[in-house]
Amino acid sequence: MKENKTNNTIPLKNAAFAAFLAWFLPGLGHLYQGRKVKAAIYAVCILGLFIFGALLASGKCGIARCVYISMSPGPGAGVRYYYFAQVWVGAPALPAVAQYLSDPTGSKQAAHGFMAPPMQVTPESRGYSENDCSIDNIRKKLNRRFEIGTLMTTMAGLLNIFAIFDALYGPVNEEEEERKRQKKQEEKRKRQRAKRRKGEDAAEI
Repeated sequence: MKENKTNNTIPLKNAAFAAFLAWFLPGLGHLYQGRKVKAAIYAVCILGLFIFGALLASGKCGIARCVYISMSPGPGAGVRYYYFAQVWVGAPALPAVAQYLSDPTGSKQAAHGFMAPPMQVTPESRGYSENDCSIDNIRKKLNRRFEIGTLMTTMAGLLNIFAIFDALYGPVNEEEEERKRQKKQEEKRKRQRAKRRKGEDAAEI
């Protein structure tokens, strides 16, 4: 005996608010909607990916050095385009905003450089040393861990975009999509039959 699967819709509650919660903390929007399994999956996978990447890019030069904001084109730290993807992971990436607003040049390196922008120095800068937290020194100390951490945290942000859309619009209803597809095909066949009838009538005349 087949199960009755007709119209088992998921109540999305306030979809816009759920989408905001899904951005603010991966899985939170789905928890608000009562979709606990998906909430757990998104929280573990997306947050785990982001946190692991951030920890990977940590060391004596600071914590989570791959997540930061820099808006200084040219020599130095440059513009950090990766952050536009990382920020979609929500609250875990927001300390970078606070660090940038309080110290855009990275001269203070507060909180042991936690998501702080690199110091805007070059080898030609006054007082430059290999102990400065410039982007060159950070890359040198972390080596490949900086690039891998950047990739993982960026992927986490991009993956959360899908989670946000899922919270906003809900899961794809395969049965409903199939009904719509069949309806379109039937309408197309009707139009084709109508055209053929018109052609036959014109030929008889």
